Amino acid sequence: MLRALGGFSALLLLGAQPAAAGSISADSIIDQDSALQEATQQVPQGAKVTGSRCQQIVMPGDSFRYRCSVEYSTSPPATTLTP
Repeated sequence: MLRALGGFSALLLLGAQPAAAGSISADSIIDQDSALQEATQQVPQGAKVTGSRCQQIVMPGDSFRYRCSVEYSTSPPATTLTP
């Protein structure tokens, strides 16, 4: 009985793992929207976008580059308990 409870406790702890977070960055020489769209398309499937930020980078010759980062979080897959 005690061994079964220990295994059940381990399964509960595995299910309580924190969500993972990450970010993706992308650059564009066209415009800020293109950089943001490119970064958003690289977010892992099933992840939730939690924020974004963009910056304009001045390049030599008075040209610009746009860099956008998209933050995301993923939840671990739900564990199913089988009796």
